[in-house]
Amino acid sequence: MKQRTILIGATLAAALAFTACDDIRVQEFPDGKVRMETTYVKDKKQGLEKEYYNNGTLRRETTYNADRKEGLQKEYYEDGTLQAETPFADGYIEGEVVKYHKNGKLASKAKYQKNKQVEFGEVFDPDGTPATDGSYKDPRDGYAYQWIRIGTQLWTAENMNFGTFEGSVCNQCNHWGRLYNFENAKKACLEGFHMPTKDEWKTLLTFAETSGKVGTVLKAGFGWDPIKEGGNDYGNGKDELGFGIKAGGAHFAKSDVPLKERKFEDAGKKAYLWTAEGEVLVFYHDKDIAKFEKFNPEFGASLRCLKD
Repeated sequence: MKQRTILIGATLAAALAFTACDDIRVQEFPDGKVRMETTYVKDKKQGLEKEYYNNGTLRRETTYNADRKEGLQKEYYEDGTLQAETPFADGYIEGEVVKYHKNGKLASKAKYQKNKQVEFGEVFDPDGTPATDGSYKDPRDGYAYQWIRIGTQLWTAENMNFGTFEGSVCNQCNHWGRLYNFENAKKACLEGFHMPTKDEWKTLLTFAETSGKVGTVLKAGFGWDPIKEGGNDYGNGKDELGFGIKAGGAHFAKSDVPLKERKFEDAGKKAYLWTAEGEVLVFYHDKDIAKFEKFNPEFGASLRCLKD
C-alpha cells in the first residue's frame, strides 16, 4: 500500500512538472476570439505555433525549436485553401518555397538560401499558364527588376543596375540603369540570365514587328527627346509589349578615364544595348527603327538580360 502511494505521488509530481514547463500562451482578437496559440518552454517558443483568422480558420502553422523556425511552415487563405509552403532550417528559409493561387493552382516555386531567393524559379498565372510579367529581387544587392515574357523569350524589362567592381558607371542610374563596358557587361546579368546574342535580339525585333514599327512598339512612352530640336513632337514609343527601352545614351571613354572627364552623350536621343558579340543595338529618338552598330568595348552601353 505504501509503495502504491509513492508511485502515485511520483506520477502526479511528474505531471505537475510537465505542466509547469509546457506554457501555452494565447493572443486574442478584440472580440475575444483566439488569434494565436504558441507553446513556450523556458520562455522560448518550442513546438507548434498556430495563427487564426477572425472567423476561426487556420491562417498559419509554424514549428519552433528554441525560438527558431524549423521545418515546413504552412500558410492558408481565409477559406482554408493552402497558400504557401516555406521550409525553414535553424530560423532561415532554406529550400524550395512554393506558393499557390486561391483556386489551388501553383503560383510560384523558387529556391531560397538564408532567407534570400537565389534563383528565378517558376511563376504561373491563376489559369496555370506561365506568368507574362513580374519582379525578381537580385540576391546580390536586393535590387528588384521588372521582367516581361515576350513570345518565347523572358527579358528583364529594365536596364541592369548592378554595380560591378569596375567597368560600370552610374549616370542617373536610378532612371537609366548603369552603363557597362563590354567585359563587365558579361558579369552583370542576374543568375540564370545572359547577355543576348544578335540572333536573340532579332527574335525580339521580329516579334515586335508583328505589332508595328519596332521603335514605336519597344521604346518607353516617356524620356525621349523631340524628333526635331525645339519641337513638341517627342520621339517616345508606345511601349506596347512592356519592354520600355529608355534613351540612356552612352559614355565614350576608356574605363581608366576619371569619371568627371568621361564623355557622356545621347541621353534622351539614343539607347545603346549590348549584344553578346560585342556590338550594340541602337534605338533612336527620331527614327522608328533599330540597328546593330560596332562599338568600342571600352565604352559604356546599357544592358538588358535574357533568361537562359
